Amino acid sequence: MPTVKEKLHSLVDACSNEALLEEIKTLLESSGAEDWWNDLSTTDQNLLLESEAQYERKEFTTHAELMKRFEEWKKK
Repeated sequence: MPTVKEKLHSLVDACSNEALLEEIKTLLESSGAEDWWNDLSTTDQNLLLESEAQYERKEFTTHAELMKRFEEWKKK
């Protein structure tokens, strides 16, 4: 029975989809990279978590809404 590496080698060798191969290459190259989250300060992590919570609660202004407000503001 082939190992996972052997099976992957076979699949890559048989694949002619360059875009897919590029995606797989990128995935494999980034798999050992440090998680950017760990590079953030605790304050920044908390700010991102809060912004995500605000988005989930729909506490945000869309670009279209902001542009509408801006146009109204410019008329004043």
